[in-house]
Amino acid sequence: MNAVAALSERGRAALERVRSYDRTLLAIAAALFALGILFSMAASPAATARIRIEEAFYFAGRQAAYAAVGVVVMLAAAALEPRQLRRAATIIALIALPLCALAAWIGPEVKGAQRWFDFGLFSLQPSELLKPSLVVVWAWMMGEAMKQPGFPGRLISMGLFALAAAALLTQPDIGQTALLALVLGPMLVLSGMALRWVLGGAVAAAAGAWAVYAFYPHARARVDAFLNPDGEVGYQVGRALDAIAAGGAFGRGPGEGVIKRSLPDAHADFVYAVAAEEFGLLASLGLILLFGALAFRGLSRASRLNEPFEQLASAGLVTLLVGQAAIHIAVNLSLLPAKGMTLPFISFGGSSMIGSALALGFCLSLLRNRPGAYLYPGRAREVGSHG
Repeated sequence: MNAVAALSERGRAALERVRSYDRTLLAIAAALFALGILFSMAASPAATARIRIEEAFYFAGRQAAYAAVGVVVMLAAAALEPRQLRRAATIIALIALPLCALAAWIGPEVKGAQRWFDFGLFSLQPSELLKPSLVVVWAWMMGEAMKQPGFPGRLISMGLFALAAAALLTQPDIGQTALLALVLGPMLVLSGMALRWVLGGAVAAAAGAWAVYAFYPHARARVDAFLNPDGEVGYQVGRALDAIAAGGAFGRGPGEGVIKRSLPDAHADFVYAVAAEEFGLLASLGLILLFGALAFRGLSRASRLNEPFEQLASAGLVTLLVGQAAIHIAVNLSLLPAKGMTLPFISFGGSSMIGSALALGFCLSLLRNRPGAYLYPGRAREVGSHG
């Protein structure tokens, strides 16, 4: 009887914890997981035909499996208390950062880059796990600096970014490096960094962009192709634009896309274009609005948190997810040079799915309703009713 009572008590505690999660964020997460499987089904036949896999929905099936794992990862991360979250993120970062450097040396080369470890049944891209964990560690260091003026938290954060950038640029992975810089900058500003350092950082970022263009031929080729569309890189983006235009307002219909058959990486780097061709402008705008809703909901709740670490971490994680989505969509719309950036939860890939789920799970943990967590309650039902 004691065992049954204990199990019942744990069940009630787990249910109470789930009730404390933000329902809007949970709904957004459910929609993104579902759309990831749907759009993967649209892109899978063309992708399998290009690489001569007989099973038409091979990638869709694997994406569904990745989504199932992602849900488990998200809920496990969401169940962590802030102190546990910091420890988990630190451990993940300490493991993932050396793996990123190691991948650049012994990882298989794919399209001129060494970013993965191939284990046969699956491959691991450690940078996808590094990103959300590093954002949490940055927030921890900056939060301590805000509470203890003499603590060099911002310098530690910038040092960690430099180590991560060195590992990623060795692979090379310029896009992920730029994405981390895009997240770090606003976090430093929110933590109260002096304006002169912010301006100095902007100058350093501009110098870094020039150095990348000057010393990385692959990056230079993509920038040149963006400015003067020509060759294979320009062809990919051009076909993506053709697919988006061909979809019209309502799309060709599920499975009826034509241009996707000649679009490289249709299931990954250009899945947004595939979705636009088959489901139309309304669906592609709906996807943008979904990420916009994630940004609005996440940042609005983060702004009301009263603990600096929790505020910075949740804001940084939301910026990470939405910023990555913005880069992916901008590349598909030829607004940025071509870059192999996945669309969180939507593009095919196990590492991308798990990394995105980990980031959203951390957000759910930090933004859940807890007594005393918020500066002011907002809507009455949001805070205090589930304490």
